[in-house]
Amino acid sequence: MPKAPRRVLIFLIDGFDPDYIRATDLPRLAQLMKAGASTLEGQGVLPSLTNVNHISLLTGTYPERHGLSANFYFDLSTGTEVFMDRAEFVREPLLFERVKALGWTTALVTAKKKLTRLLRRGVDLTVDMASAPADLLAKVGPAPDIFSMEINLWVLEMAREVAARQAPDLLYVATTDYPQHKLPPGDPEMARYLQDADRLIGEIVDAYDRERDLVVLAADHGMNAKTRSLSPVCWLAEAGIRAKGVPLIRDGLYAHHMDLGGSLYLYLEDSRATDRARELLGKAPGIDAAVTRSEAARFRLPHERVGDLVCFGEREWALGVWEDGEPVRGQAGLRSHGSVHEQAIPIVLSGAGIRPGSQIVNGRIVDVAPTLSRLLGLDGDFQSRVLEEALA
Repeated sequence: MPKAPRRVLIFLIDGFDPDYIRATDLPRLAQLMKAGASTLEGQGVLPSLTNVNHISLLTGTYPERHGLSANFYFDLSTGTEVFMDRAEFVREPLLFERVKALGWTTALVTAKKKLTRLLRRGVDLTVDMASAPADLLAKVGPAPDIFSMEINLWVLEMAREVAARQAPDLLYVATTDYPQHKLPPGDPEMARYLQDADRLIGEIVDAYDRERDLVVLAADHGMNAKTRSLSPVCWLAEAGIRAKGVPLIRDGLYAHHMDLGGSLYLYLEDSRATDRARELLGKAPGIDAAVTRSEAARFRLPHERVGDLVCFGEREWALGVWEDGEPVRGQAGLRSHGSVHEQAIPIVLSGAGIRPGSQIVNGRIVDVAPTLSRLLGLDGDFQSRVLEEALA
């Protein structure tokens, strides 16, 4: 029987495409990987977006069950656009809530206020840009601008202080992906930033006992350069079909991605035009797939929270919403995510109950919760598997 961890530390590194790891020497991460189980070929869920994958990691379920279909969606019942950043949207218990059965204390450290709103159920201590204990602020200082390379270093410094001072039984550390939106793997500035982050991750890990505690590190999605963009709304309008487009990446952080991502929902003014619209989108440049609401189960999406059509873009294409001008635009300097091409993620487990030097095979982000639950002796109704090959 694998050894049960005394405490658990989870890093969810936003936009941490495996190519960043391949391109940069990250000694503390390499140490974690060597001492535990890992893969650079893990997979997140679709759409490959932040909110959706955080909830899949913390519940061990797919969007079809936990209910998060995007960062942002259109509520048909009210006719309003809604940010999916509140705990009320989540239909499954979060890991924070599950560990309360063990009497555990919990903490969340993040840059994004939206994640505090989304993940707050079962969390005893939350630290974000808008809320941090005075003693931690005195030690670390105020948060830098969220549109900066320094913001995640602040998050990691805050997490280091929480780990050392509060010692929660479950600490969840979530960064933001502004750096990855701006810089590719191998860029010298990116390499310096990643090495600083790697050092801080190591300092946080040093607050834990490698024999008695468990460290998990994963990403929510990857990242790709997008050299062209398409407005499906504009494309359909040229054929006389009117539709409302919802870019799933929209999250209020326009400077990250300009609301251009790899996935989009379309709500047709006349639902009788669905088949024709799908046919037209099948001929559009930059579209990998366009499926109807009834076919959303193919991507394990909740049918009641998707559009009449669900669109995914090709690797180097972003999907956006504009109604005037040409439907296709060139893009300069855009890096984004949301499609099937940004599902690749690293997954690392190291510490109590994990077999050193083992490889995770076909691991998915939804496998983290059932694996942790097995190690902690918790029951759960999951849609995924325990990573048996990783267990000691």
